[in-house]
Amino acid sequence: MRDDSRRLVIDGGQSIVDFDNKAFKPIPQEGIDLAVSAMSRGVMYRYQPKQKELSLTAKLERSFSQYIGVKHTVGTNSCGSAMYIALNVVGVQPGDKILTNAFTFHAVPSVIHHARAVPVLVESNREWAMDAEDLDKKATETGAKILLMSYMRGHVPDMDAVMAVVKKHNLIFIEDCAHAYATLWNGQMLGTFGEIGCFSTQSSKGLSAGEGGLYITNNDEYAAKAVLYAGSYERLWTKHFDLDAELMNRLQNQIPGYSMRMQEVTAAMLTPQIERLEYIKNTHVENWNLLHSLIDGHANIEIPMPLPQVDSFCDTMQFHLVGLSREKADQFIDVMKMEGIPMQIFGAKRNARDYRQWEYVEAHKEELGETIANIEFACDLSLQPHLTLENMRTIAQVFHEVLAYINAQ
Repeated sequence: MRDDSRRLVIDGGQSIVDFDNKAFKPIPQEGIDLAVSAMSRGVMYRYQPKQKELSLTAKLERSFSQYIGVKHTVGTNSCGSAMYIALNVVGVQPGDKILTNAFTFHAVPSVIHHARAVPVLVESNREWAMDAEDLDKKATETGAKILLMSYMRGHVPDMDAVMAVVKKHNLIFIEDCAHAYATLWNGQMLGTFGEIGCFSTQSSKGLSAGEGGLYITNNDEYAAKAVLYAGSYERLWTKHFDLDAELMNRLQNQIPGYSMRMQEVTAAMLTPQIERLEYIKNTHVENWNLLHSLIDGHANIEIPMPLPQVDSFCDTMQFHLVGLSREKADQFIDVMKMEGIPMQIFGAKRNARDYRQWEYVEAHKEELGETIANIEFACDLSLQPHLTLENMRTIAQVFHEVLAYINAQ
């Protein structure tokens, strides 16, 4: 695949990359128009509209519930806020142990720290999903009763095995679906396996608004408490759809409000995006499959495949660099960046997805051999939906050329 006549940038040549693989999705014009209208009318606070039928946030919540197939959605100002609210809703107290991924973004242990709880880190497998056997072991050893599990970069564990552990230990299961839009296990949407699911609407996610979060549940009480924790007061909860009035009246003054609400401009940007999720997913899957076919056979690249029950969103690609030293792996990242294809290695250079960097939690000192082995040479490539099949061919060509250059050194 390498064009031997082409000099790489590092040797004074010109890049053939004329696209930005990490450029985030623009807001659809309909969302821009709705946001401008909200701003020009001065109606940005979610409870300003006089009825829920006029609230962009309330209507977004209802639309997302219908899309996922759950009873309740609560809009928040971030996925971290949604997870923090979830921990409070299920009754987490300071010092409680929370089972969670050793491989995830540091926002997850930060949420646990925010709740003054203690993360118990569970090993990941070669495909970067949670190891169900280690989950069982850690639940047995610690007596922890809450599982906050991330589908980091959309990687899905054996959900049958995970749910068997959840049932065995009677765990309360909260799903961090920040990277798992439109992702299914045996036809069931992720986010609907546990008591609560939390989604991100930060710019790189399937629904994109810069910041924001969506908290979902089928539990009426968990929905009622989440609305109040997010910042509903007095009787503003009447501007939400499908809440139980008796529950709301009973809980109204028992729950503190943490001012973690979504606002109307965020909801405006998100409103037209739900219906395009399937189109974006199809684009991601087609691109991912082509790129996989072009680079998977390389001696220095290992791409672990998801289990056959998984139907993935495919908005990123992760792979292990094999047969390279740390120095050569770092050089690969540097030369790829010069060529116009930025990436990162999860286990290098103080990456916030390396649990050993989470010095604010005691668990960062643990020797989690499987997770360390599975992130040390794991590369992370963003594949945003503006990219084309021709872009995938270009990325593959550059991969082969850069690896040939590295191996020749």
